[in-house]
Amino acid sequence: MGQKMTWEDMKSAFPDEWLLITDYETDECGCVIIGTVERHSIEKEEVFKLPAVDKNCAFRYTGESQFPGGWRAHAQLHGI
Repeated sequence: MGQKMTWEDMKSAFPDEWLLITDYETDECGCVIIGTVERHSIEKEEVFKLPAVDKNCAFRYTGESQFPGGWRAHAQLHGI
């Protein structure tokens, strides 16, 4: 990996995958806009596994929400 990519490039390169992103920047809403993909997989557990990355990191999914109504509706329903 090692190369910085925009979020749009990440979604194109790794469709419907979980990403571990380092050296990232976010917009005012906290959305990743650019960063370095350290790990990616269709299996969430593969991205979260040890050894840990010794950097600040973000975990994001490039596909559509798997929850009815999206993540926000899921969080509100479950009091998150």
